[in-house]
Amino acid sequence: MQNPKQFPCKIGDQNFTIELSTSSLDLINQEQRISFKLSLKLIITWAFYGDKIIGFKVENLEVEGTTEDMSKLKMSLGCLATFKGILKFYTFQQTIYLNQNNTTKVCQLISNRNFRLYACKCYKKCNRSIESIHEEINLILKLQGHKFIPMIYEVYESNSCVYLIMEHLYRNFDNDFTDEEIKIVVYNLLLSIKRLEKLLIAHKSISRSHIMFDEDNQLKLIGFSNAVIQKTTNHEFELDIFKVGTLMYKFYKRSMQGDQDQFPEIPDFGSDLMKNLLENQSYYRFNIDAALQHRYFNSLSGDGIHKEIYQMNPKFKDKIEESQSYQTKIFDNTLLSLTKQQYFQVDMSTELQN
Repeated sequence: MQNPKQFPCKIGDQNFTIELSTSSLDLINQEQRISFKLSLKLIITWAFYGDKIIGFKVENLEVEGTTEDMSKLKMSLGCLATFKGILKFYTFQQTIYLNQNNTTKVCQLISNRNFRLYACKCYKKCNRSIESIHEEINLILKLQGHKFIPMIYEVYESNSCVYLIMEHLYRNFDNDFTDEEIKIVVYNLLLSIKRLEKLLIAHKSISRSHIMFDEDNQLKLIGFSNAVIQKTTNHEFELDIFKVGTLMYKFYKRSMQGDQDQFPEIPDFGSDLMKNLLENQSYYRFNIDAALQHRYFNSLSGDGIHKEIYQMNPKFKDKIEESQSYQTKIFDNTLLSLTKQQYFQVDMSTELQN
């Protein structure tokens, strides 16, 4: 947003112009200029007439405008501020993931405006400070544009939760992965770590629950609540490499038949790669570039990898679509109200109304 965007509006009986830049939202007329610094701390509550946006409230100021201008303003703001009133814009569909301690969850929403599906990460404010939640979201914003990071669109807040609206994502770990699928997941994770390391970011929590896929089967890494920005190289980066090794081990152990205590023998020199990833990184620093060029990945593109591999193969997508089709049948309109009560007795049925 290099040049500020402008929208006509009214405050009381006075005409103003909204001037929106990447750093501030300004209300201007010939006599005064009212400025608000843009950040996730800035709360904007949208005003409605029926189902149409006709203005907004920011701090104690009420602003009116046409539905067209206010809709364009909201779209332009994106994640530059936090909005109130998520139920006006989205309807709950189903839970995709709920972590073990019930502090965060990822759910599927449908937009009341364009009827597209979105993923939503829900943070409970009773479990984390609002500053910590904002830090995680700002870190994800910093990583936007990287293919392994979900696209995020808006941030909402209720009395008890913060909601991060993201592109539609899937999880598919109910079935065992094939050898080829494991290779693609491991390769993408290593590629993700390499890009994070260039930005001096350590994820620290790479796990199966933090791996999701978009509609094109592109791997997406979530779960940045423990991520840190490192000033110098230290053991946090080594931990990410080790975590990929442990995931690789678990994927193959799950797909193995027989003795589960036996160390898995992986074809295509996979055992060698896994052992290198699992080495104590404090004493032996396994190079990410060497890992990405390891012989284990050769079968993905013939004589070595000459291009980045992002997507899972078609049969993996078939698994996702089959699973999604089944889930959609369960969560049809006739059961939607019951589903809300079952899955979101606290969060989505009551908190989204605040």
